[in-house]
Amino acid sequence: MRWISRIFLTLASIGLFAAISAVGGLVYVLSEYNQDLPDYKQLKDYKPPVVSRVYAGDGRILAEYAKEKRVFVPIESIPVKLIDAVLAAEDKHFYTHQGLDYKAIIRAALT
Repeated sequence: MRWISRIFLTLASIGLFAAISAVGGLVYVLSEYNQDLPDYKQLKDYKPPVVSRVYAGDGRILAEYAKEKRVFVPIESIPVKLIDAVLAAEDKHFYTHQGLDYKAIIRAALT
């Protein structure tokens, strides 16, 4: 009977150590990836870099200057078919989940 309690105590200790290690590893990974992320409050007022243009007197574009050549396009001017095409390719359940499609994440992890 005494050896059963020793085995149980040993297995419980191993399980506790594994659980603590897993939690510690998760905390470490999250803290490593969290360092380079911007503050989420900045996303509310996000202004992507746009192209600076120099125009001639007659309205022609003489030059464009930019580190990244982005052109701001409001969501209202994007065709609905384009939005539907992107959602069909990326996340067909975009409007039905709360932000994360757990089934898709599990399916991707398994494949």
